[in-house]
Amino acid sequence: MKFSTSLTILLLAVSSSVFATDSSLNSAKYDAQYTLANSNGSANYSQTTNAQNSNTSIEINGVTVDVGITAWSNSAGHADDKLAQGNIQGWWNCTLGNNGCTLANRHVGYGIKNSDYSWRGDSHAVDNSGDGGGRDFDMFLLSFSESVTLENAAFTWVVGDNDSKEVTVAGLNSIAAFESGANSTWNTVTSAIVENTLGHYGVGSKGSNGLYESTFTKLTGSAKYWLIGAYNTIFDDNAKSNFNSVQLKLSSIGVSMTQPTAEVSEPGALALMGLGLGLVLYRRKRRV
Repeated sequence: MKFSTSLTILLLAVSSSVFATDSSLNSAKYDAQYTLANSNGSANYSQTTNAQNSNTSIEINGVTVDVGITAWSNSAGHADDKLAQGNIQGWWNCTLGNNGCTLANRHVGYGIKNSDYSWRGDSHAVDNSGDGGGRDFDMFLLSFSESVTLENAAFTWVVGDNDSKEVTVAGLNSIAAFESGANSTWNTVTSAIVENTLGHYGVGSKGSNGLYESTFTKLTGSAKYWLIGAYNTIFDDNAKSNFNSVQLKLSSIGVSMTQPTAEVSEPGALALMGLGLGLVLYRRKRRV
């Protein structure tokens, strides 16, 4: 009985090594200062919805992940409220040598010039302000070559009514609404939101690094496509009366990717089982 029990425990230990699935979470930062712009402030990001066509990438634990970024807003100044691609524009948050501005705390932040700017839309930031009598929600669409989870973001400039300063984040399983050219709206996009990837988060006070930071604590889902922008009440209207006139300039995004750890191969598992069985038999023989 003692022999049988020892052998059973050994086999269970080996089996758990072979069949259990383990994973590790690794992070990287997609930084506008170094990735979206060069040292002179000139843009060098890839403005594409297809990450495979991007010349911009980040590395997560040795894995290269291509990244594309585009800007979108609904044309609130028009009756159709149709989604349209805008232009990404960047500004430095300070001038070197002025008011303590150094290379360490100088960052570039990006806003969106909407396609319907002729309707007096705000081209200075990513916002949800009224435009031409309607509400215009600006958001960046990030496209990754691998499924990732957004962890946090940082901004060079943030404005919000009643100190709200809320950011909306959403992962998507499809970007057909942006690529089709049909009469897509933010309402059309809601059907593509991935479970456990939608949330709105406050932005903290300005830190010593010159940035305002937001941490996405409740996002557990992953996706290849992510939206981030000013609070979008079409996605989440729980407090839509309190989050007007949010304006942001995006500087960096923290992303993570779950990667499987190395598993024991079948030949290796058999070798371990054989070794364990041999040790048990050897011990039994010495006791006889």
